[in-house]
Amino acid sequence: MKTAKTLLFVFASALVMAACGKDDNSGAAIGGNTPQNGGDEEIDWDDPQTGQKATVYIENVKFEMIYVEKGTFQQLVPHYRQDPLAGRVFDTAIFEEITIEEDFLIGKYEVTQRQWLTVADSNPSEFHSDLDLPVTNVDMWTMVHFADTLHQRTGYPFRLPTTYEWQYAAMGGNKSLHYLYAGGNNIGEVAWYAQNSGGTTHRVGQLKPNELWLYDMCGNVSEATTGNGASERGGAFDTELNLDNVDFRNDLKVQKWFLLAPTNWFVRRDNNLGFRLAMSASDAKKAMQNKVKATKTK
Repeated sequence: MKTAKTLLFVFASALVMAACGKDDNSGAAIGGNTPQNGGDEEIDWDDPQTGQKATVYIENVKFEMIYVEKGTFQQLVPHYRQDPLAGRVFDTAIFEEITIEEDFLIGKYEVTQRQWLTVADSNPSEFHSDLDLPVTNVDMWTMVHFADTLHQRTGYPFRLPTTYEWQYAAMGGNKSLHYLYAGGNNIGEVAWYAQNSGGTTHRVGQLKPNELWLYDMCGNVSEATTGNGASERGGAFDTELNLDNVDFRNDLKVQKWFLLAPTNWFVRRDNNLGFRLAMSASDAKKAMQNKVKATKTK
């Protein structure tokens, strides 16, 4: 891993637009300009009329995080029964209410190769013609280590999203319009998948975002999640549309060989597997306040 880099942490408010039109990508800090030469700037986190966005700068590379308010959603949960001959078999699936108990932030985009190289010394991705392609060929342990390294270096609590946080955000959080895919019902408008990708990953943020201005939650690369069973979510550039919806979950928790198999999910690397970052909103606020206090005592 590389040595520490200059960090800026900026909280910016962007008006959440109801229609999927032109995105506001200005990333402006309070006062209208990206701050230079370090420093922290505060924002009112409690305004329910704004879509709050946090941006971490490591040198000149942005890590944009979207604020997601807590809430509930309906999750289709499979149930199994024990068959005397076949063993554990699928029985039925019912909707259960899942509660996200605290606000959190999640990456606006999948982690890119440009972002990866702010920490790592090499780029493992098979497709690497553009640094704004998602980083791939990274196993779960390395993803977690990447987030931990960012946390240690910056003081901000980076981690991977839980599978329920990911699904809630993909569905649009409390602004959800209940689309089949993240951002719409027409998969070609919101996701790179087997029928439109050309067999490769694509630069992040090229298609329509969802209701929270999150991009590529479906398609491009499958995304690793933690908690409630380590899962891959969202489908990828080489999967069919039935694997790219917001409900599909490749959860290996129920497979008996999971912990022993040499190809288990925690060490799996593939050109269609990536991730995005997340953090607790309350922990992010505390970290920002601590940095402000530390600056004032100097």
